[in-house]
Amino acid sequence: MSAKFAVEEIIEITGGRLAQGMMPDGAGQISTDTRNISETDWYLAMSGELYDGHNFLGDAYSAGALGAIVAERPSYPIANNSFPLIAVEDTLAAYQALARAWRFKVSPAVVGVTGSSGKTTTKEMCASVFAASMRTHKSQANENNEVGVAKTILAMPADTEVLIIELAMRARGEIAALTKIALPDVGIIVNAGVAHIGILSSVDNIVAAKCELLEEMSTVGGVAVIGQQNELLIARAQSVFGDRMLVWTPESVRELQVTPEKTVFAVGASEWCNKESKFSVRAHGLSQLQDAWCAIMAARECGVDDESIARGLMSYNPVSGRGTKLVAKCGCTVVDEAYNGNPDSVRSSVCSFVDERVFPQPEKYVVLGELAELGQETDLLHRELGRWLRDKKLTALLTVGPVACHIAEGAEGAAFEVIACQDQKEVEDALRPRLTAQACVLIKGSHCANLDRLVATLVVPAVENCST
Repeated sequence: MSAKFAVEEIIEITGGRLAQGMMPDGAGQISTDTRNISETDWYLAMSGELYDGHNFLGDAYSAGALGAIVAERPSYPIANNSFPLIAVEDTLAAYQALARAWRFKVSPAVVGVTGSSGKTTTKEMCASVFAASMRTHKSQANENNEVGVAKTILAMPADTEVLIIELAMRARGEIAALTKIALPDVGIIVNAGVAHIGILSSVDNIVAAKCELLEEMSTVGGVAVIGQQNELLIARAQSVFGDRMLVWTPESVRELQVTPEKTVFAVGASEWCNKESKFSVRAHGLSQLQDAWCAIMAARECGVDDESIARGLMSYNPVSGRGTKLVAKCGCTVVDEAYNGNPDSVRSSVCSFVDERVFPQPEKYVVLGELAELGQETDLLHRELGRWLRDKKLTALLTVGPVACHIAEGAEGAAFEVIACQDQKEVEDALRPRLTAQACVLIKGSHCANLDRLVATLVVPAVENCST
């Protein structure tokens, strides 16, 4: 059973008042969408730039809602004593306050995950690791913002033992606000890179934004897990966090075996485990091993034994669009990284892609779309990425669109073919004749590049390679 609240509880938690109707009996869950509201749910009317949830109060009433939580206003588009309205100063703040109250009522161990890239992968690895031995609840899809975090917590079953929350941001202060809702016991900062530099202007600001997680945690204590050797990140974390910190080093993980299906690696002893332990994960490359290390450290800190951790990690599967391997009818392998991308994550993906132990196919094609939110550094960072690609063992590099063409510019002079395409149709036309069982294609770009459409076009009909 997920969160339910009686009217008295809502008023006490939110500081609201009964503005209309009678005090109803019973308790209900909180819903923000009248399209899927159930009878005896409370409807919480949120508003944004393009919508006003108060316009749907009639729909909530017709659906049988217990009542509604609304913003203080002179009047409302429904007046019915059988439909109580609880007025609050701010409905989003009320939503978050209810989530925080439920978090404390259930009182699970809470793991918060943030970073410039790899957040979702790390969150999913954490979920796999914990779920092997504990009742685990996690953020779904993109529920990692001011609304999504509250929604995730309110959907948490009452018997949850571990809550894993992904924390995203687009500006300073946002991770701090999310941390105040979830109050993690273990805070994971996967990394800090140039993603969002167009919004935050500098890597220093990006590091400071990520460390808001630890700054808020420091008021109640906990454990920090830093998944990257980054001097700026480590220094900032140390300055704002006074409790225990576990920091990745090159010696943290020892690679034992790499195959197209998995990576087998060893993690050294810690105060919770007095021996080196072996783990296996369906993932490849340094950045994904860092993600796995973060999950292992979080689980150890929460008292999970290494045997259970290893069993859970083996059940991890990549999320669609984040490294999923697809096999087209022609036999070509397509690596779907189309969900999102930034310069750092592209480098990480390419390093795994050119590893012959992981992808033994002799013909390798990299398709890159626009990398967004880089601000004034957009052209420069795209060209730098192209220059970095020059010495990689590729068959061809194809870029999509007017922004990504700067990657092609930077790659000029490479030993492989460089093709700057105007659109996805041009990429498809260039690739189709080359797609055989000897070929492998990596497709990556920011979400706005919509390269998932190219993936779907190239691999239809296709089957997911379930062995990876």
